[in-house]
Amino acid sequence: MTARWIKWALIASLAVNVAVATAVIGAMLTGEPIMHDDRRGFGGPPEIAALSRGLDRDARRALFMALRADGGLGDGRARMRTAQAVVVDALRAEPFDRAAFETAMRMQRDLQGEIAGRGITMLGKVIADLSVEDRVALAEHLSRPRTRK
Repeated sequence: MTARWIKWALIASLAVNVAVATAVIGAMLTGEPIMHDDRRGFGGPPEIAALSRGLDRDARRALFMALRADGGLGDGRARMRTAQAVVVDALRAEPFDRAAFETAMRMQRDLQGEIAGRGITMLGKVIADLSVEDRVALAEHLSRPRTRK
């Protein structure tokens, strides 16, 4: 009786291990990130993130290397945190200064636009190096409806 129970426990354990391994391998083969939050490497402006998800691994790597190499983008996160802190300070100010809040929001938007503009330039360079077939595949990727995970 005990040997039969152990046999079924081992079979169930093997099935769970196979299911987990299949999920991990499937995620790696599709190129989709396992984590689905802003820290997964596809953050940033949505127009760049959407296109980067459609690139193959080599093109995506080239894009991220170009983004990291760009001096103006290297400190982008720190600059965005500083801009966000200015907005937070404006919200906490007593009395509330609407003009200061709107100015802080506009400065944050302008910074986002600057960073996105540089990213779009880098993305354009990477896409210009793609073959016609790869660009068509990217267009097909973008034309498919996305579902929330």
